[in-house]
Amino acid sequence: MTSHDVRPARRRDLAHLALDEVDGPGFVMVAGEPAAAHLSVSLAKGHALLAAPGGDPLLHAALVEAACERLAARGHGQALAALVPSEAPSYGGRGFTEVPPDEPVPGHLADLHADEGTVLMRRVLRAHRTLAELEGVLPTIDASPRDVGVLRAVVRRPAAGEREVLDVGRLDVVHGLVGDTWASRGSRRTPDGSAHPDMQLNLMNHRLVEFLAQDPQREQLAGDQMFVDLDLSHENLPVWSELHIGGPDGAVIVVTDQPHNGCGKFIARFGKDALTFVNGPEGTPRRLRGLCARVVRPGPVRPGDEVVVRRPDAGAGA
Repeated sequence: MTSHDVRPARRRDLAHLALDEVDGPGFVMVAGEPAAAHLSVSLAKGHALLAAPGGDPLLHAALVEAACERLAARGHGQALAALVPSEAPSYGGRGFTEVPPDEPVPGHLADLHADEGTVLMRRVLRAHRTLAELEGVLPTIDASPRDVGVLRAVVRRPAAGEREVLDVGRLDVVHGLVGDTWASRGSRRTPDGSAHPDMQLNLMNHRLVEFLAQDPQREQLAGDQMFVDLDLSHENLPVWSELHIGGPDGAVIVVTDQPHNGCGKFIARFGKDALTFVNGPEGTPRRLRGLCARVVRPGPVRPGDEVVVRRPDAGAGA
């Protein structure tokens, strides 16, 4: 008699199902004794991607649930599944929703996302933060350094819908973050629709995005190029304050007067409460959605670099 117990695959299960052992991070779940169905999960660059289950279709739902439970226990914030269109409805009943076509995905998933014959779906393994939870983290955010902070991450957007987390980024006076698509994106705030020079860079408080994302691999979805452990509030960083990154001879950026507000994409990625929070009376003076900046001295920037604040003299202008 066959058992429907679901478990991580053993070598004998893989041999019985004629499956190869997992190459690299990831795992295989099987159901039945002997194994009658299987589901492979890859963990490329920290993103969990479920393959289509194989074997007895009556066991597929149990396999998906078990895989998601295992991922949640390991601290993953979401599970992805690349499906043919006919499979999408059944996954919709298992808590998966389609990833919007215009949502950025990591480079190694870009081809899947762009493939018209594939539906990329996502199941959130952790609920979005509530307004009460976000208000509760304010003391942590308010404890961010005021004068000397730390650069935590540099993220380049090489193409629409892609993100690249950099070990070293280069800031350029003309191009902003080299290799980023800032210039080609344009702006609704310029008369001719060209890129706004005072919006080269977006910076966000890392303590907040870390709390919102709940998974390091999802932090880049905020869309900012730099995440810093630094108090970004209007009080602490008046417009035209300089941020010196990486030492006295390093890159320098200046905080501009352009607003940086949350939008519909922010809701899709972090929830409606998150947008209400960052754009509300607590978030706006603290610049919790982030700030805009431009490069005034080029140079390399690396996670771990010091970020030193130089505020403008009283009465200084642009």
